[in-house]
Amino acid sequence: MYIWSMKLISFIILHTLATSHFQPGGDTLKILFLGDIMQHQAQLDAAQKKGRGKQNSGTYDYSTYFKHLQSRFGKADLRVANMETTFAPAPYSGYPNFSSPASLLSESKKNGIDLFLAANNHTCDKGKRGIEGSISLYDSLKVLYTGIYRNQKEENERNPLIVELKGFRIAFLNYTYATNGIPVPEPYIVKLLDSNVVKKDIARAKTKDPDFIIACLHWGTEYVLSHSGEQENWAKLFNRQGVNIIIGSHPHVTQDVDVRRELSGEVNGVTVYSLGNAISNMTAVYTRLGMIFQIGLVKNWLGECRILAPKFEYIWTTRPGTLEKNFSIIPVEDYIDKPHKLHNREDYKKMKNQYLKVKND
Repeated sequence: MYIWSMKLISFIILHTLATSHFQPGGDTLKILFLGDIMQHQAQLDAAQKKGRGKQNSGTYDYSTYFKHLQSRFGKADLRVANMETTFAPAPYSGYPNFSSPASLLSESKKNGIDLFLAANNHTCDKGKRGIEGSISLYDSLKVLYTGIYRNQKEENERNPLIVELKGFRIAFLNYTYATNGIPVPEPYIVKLLDSNVVKKDIARAKTKDPDFIIACLHWGTEYVLSHSGEQENWAKLFNRQGVNIIIGSHPHVTQDVDVRRELSGEVNGVTVYSLGNAISNMTAVYTRLGMIFQIGLVKNWLGECRILAPKFEYIWTTRPGTLEKNFSIIPVEDYIDKPHKLHNREDYKKMKNQYLKVKND
């Protein structure tokens, strides 16, 4: 009787430790997500160094893009962004067929972006030259990327992308709803949202023994501040397959965030329907307002994992001359009560009005 009592007590102690000790500490991984890095013609023009030719990637300066986000980047272990352009050889171009100088990617890496999402509706803008140029550049710079592959063999080897960091194994999946009607050139692969493919990919990801699977989806309706029924249906499909962290892009405006919790209050799933733009030259209302989203993952001493309550804040794209000579991203909360820091009063009013509207809604 005494032996069984001791076993019961030991079980209770272990069960309590396993279910309650998930406080941040050495086994906490913080992942920061940014939305769409765009490259319109006005951005190319602003980045080009005076007196330099347009065909050389090194003549384009993007050092200001992430300058004002460094304090936020420094609080994360991994920083992820959607790179919504291709890196085909010159000449470079903006909308509707994006192709950017390599310095955009190298400066993004230098300034803190660790992982680039490459599957989006502009991936095929420059056909085979754009996809091959992008893959070659990602590989040569030794940066993490996912969503595009040279062929089926490479997709089998590289998908899902497994990131091992601070004792965690995270599997990343990346899909786009379409490629603007441009066929994916053979034998290249751009991961498209297809239910059968998604289920197979998730099953494959599970064989890699990840602590979490994160799905990054390019989906939704452009310029609409709330998610669509189609997005919700896709989210449910991923959830049914065991993927509980979903990060969305494409609408170019921020959309709602769904944080699901257990009865105990612990987070058991997160869907960010749209982070909006990180940086662009878009002029439509709300397209200059984006979101930084940070999620914390924690592992206890038994190896069990939990999702911490996520954090997010709004960012704003400034035009050349407003703060820097080039475009730049600023955290709204750093400037919302300091209009004197921005050199354009009308631009400040626009930022404040759009921020308050979205925040209150």
